[in-house]
Amino acid sequence: MRKSEWNDRDIEEMIKQMPKIKDDRHPSHIYSKMKMGKKPWNSLRRYVPALVTLAALFIVVLLSPALMSQLSGEDSAMEGAFSTDSSGGEAKTAKDSPSTESDSGLAQDSNGESQLKMAEEHDKETETLLAPEKEPQHERLSVFKEDVAEKDFYSYGLVSGDAIPVPVSVVAAVDQSQKDWVEHYETISGRLPETEWGFQDYFPIKGDLTLSEDKKSVVLILEENHPYSGSSAIESNFYQSLLYSFEEKDVKEINLQYKDGSTPEFSHYGPLSSIPLNQDLHHAFYSYSPGGHGSYLVPGSISSKNVKQSIEAMKETPSEFFKSVIPESISMDVTEAENVVTVRFNKTVDLNSMNFHHAQEFIEGILLTAKSSGYEKVQFQNIEQEQWNGFTFTEPLATPLSPNKKKLEQ
Repeated sequence: MRKSEWNDRDIEEMIKQMPKIKDDRHPSHIYSKMKMGKKPWNSLRRYVPALVTLAALFIVVLLSPALMSQLSGEDSAMEGAFSTDSSGGEAKTAKDSPSTESDSGLAQDSNGESQLKMAEEHDKETETLLAPEKEPQHERLSVFKEDVAEKDFYSYGLVSGDAIPVPVSVVAAVDQSQKDWVEHYETISGRLPETEWGFQDYFPIKGDLTLSEDKKSVVLILEENHPYSGSSAIESNFYQSLLYSFEEKDVKEINLQYKDGSTPEFSHYGPLSSIPLNQDLHHAFYSYSPGGHGSYLVPGSISSKNVKQSIEAMKETPSEFFKSVIPESISMDVTEAENVVTVRFNKTVDLNSMNFHHAQEFIEGILLTAKSSGYEKVQFQNIEQEQWNGFTFTEPLATPLSPNKKKLEQ
């Protein structure tokens, strides 16, 4: 019968017709046979640990040469990764190992370098996170001693369209090719971008400038038809411009003369033979913006009796062109010592709550006002920040060398 002709009923009938299978053995006899069959394994089982140990030793002996070869290949790859002669390392790897092992070694080197770079970057990130945050430091408005550690500064009394002279200081490298600083001063004066800074085209001065033989004064020789006379405003601007230009240098005066040695005549000033320098003028400083071109710290024209009066005068502007650098909400007490002025604010001053530039003008304006009275240091008290923009308020601050720092493009 073919398989296709089978059905469940036929299969069932055939199973019924099969002879029955019966085991006539006694159960105890079957159990004894099974027990006898297990004895060889039981007797062998005590030798299994020794056999396993011998097998393990045999495997180690067989694999030792392969392991040593692999370790040697890894060491060569690491030496190639850190060797300065990369071409030599590649050649050695290619010679000692098959191409597949060389590729594997290079891949391991690449992974090792990547992991090393990741670890270094992680360390840097950790150092950055753990490092204390530093306050951002901005360029100061005035020239301080640290600005001219390897340089020098040259001041110029620039004149604005409002006929207001403004002291501006240029920080520049010392030019050893120049005869002296006055010659370098004149060279720089011809490069000043006055109109870009918001001023008239006033420099260089129309005359010959030289340093006296004793180096204690600057000599200005004018032409007889010089343009610095004719009205009180013109003559005042000329006088103040020269004063701002040389008052911060180690000279006592500016000597004015004609080529024949006679004294120049001015329509309102009359004969003017010299301008004294480095005097204590007790001027208060204010903020001034010439034609909207930035802002400058400018001394007022009124002289006070002492530094206390000049600092108090800073709150009242003498001209519509000037702005006070001291906020109306701030009041202070000023005391004088031999070389230090102490300015104590009646309420704690938070410089970070102020516009940054205004805060700069506030601090540096007071420092310049104290300098105008001959003081070299100012101790501020009751300022919330101990350090701010390079200033440390827990100790007296040095007054600036000169106001309104500028740099010329090379």
